Amino acid sequence: MSWDKRKAKRVQFQHADGIDVCIVSVDGVWRREGRLLDISESGVLLSCTGSLQGLDLRTFLLEFRPKRMASRLCAVVRIEAGRIAARFIKETAR
Repeated sequence: MSWDKRKAKRVQFQHADGIDVCIVSVDGVWRREGRLLDISESGVLLSCTGSLQGLDLRTFLLEFRPKRMASRLCAVVRIEAGRIAARFIKETAR
């Protein structure tokens, strides 16, 4: 399956290696540094610098850096060779 079959239009960044992000477990137990390679209205493509072995990656928080002032809840679509394709989970109104 190709990485470029996302339905929503993607935005790629001028920096070829992406922008800094943190991938954080929902409960805050683990965190990994990563790079945001591209983003769309519905999801992201990330690269992760640390090992993903043994981590529960079904859902995670994506923190935008450097100030970590914004985050999005994500669900993994696919992981391959240190790259993570994920979709944004929309919060329901309470």
